[in-house]
Amino acid sequence: MPLQYVFLSKGSDRHPYLTASDVGYILGGVDSNLLIRFLRTGKEVNISSDCVTVFDIHRTGDTFAFKVCDRCFKRLPTIKSFSDNRIKKGDVITKRPSCKVCRKQKDGVAIEVSVRGDWETKRPKQYTPFKCPICNKTTIVGLSKIVLDHCHVTGKPRGYLCESCNTGIGRFDDDPKLIKRALGWVLSFQNSHASPSK
Repeated sequence: MPLQYVFLSKGSDRHPYLTASDVGYILGGVDSNLLIRFLRTGKEVNISSDCVTVFDIHRTGDTFAFKVCDRCFKRLPTIKSFSDNRIKKGDVITKRPSCKVCRKQKDGVAIEVSVRGDWETKRPKQYTPFKCPICNKTTIVGLSKIVLDHCHVTGKPRGYLCESCNTGIGRFDDDPKLIKRALGWVLSFQNSHASPSK
């Protein structure tokens, strides 16, 4: 049986850490009392069925009136709460997967204009070789994009990277714990998936 998704449509005094539009899925329950796992908190909650509204997760997203944020897991109005991202085939505009509030938190502190200006003088010149300090891949500036990486908490630049490595760090939210978990994941499979020796 497919999961039934719900969003919090009415507050509950018993669960003040839940907020309006929080999304979860039904684990069980009877009649007016449901057991729901809310995605934002990760908690399983017994809650009255009149506090939640069931919705079809397949009818959310860019082409629907509501979309679920991939960070705060709230069901929010698509046009009002999500910024445009890119134009796909057929001139279809896609929205960012994170709502505007979460996106602002993720983007964090920007590099100060004067500091960025100082770093621009250090930018490798167009059509010169550039070796990324993370992946060690050498590319040609201009044929491959290089970007100024920075700490999203302090706004301080860390240096130039290839776009792929900068995106990778961003996907892990600059969080050393996540990066270590990713490293552990890769290492745990490295030996088990190695080719058999000939």
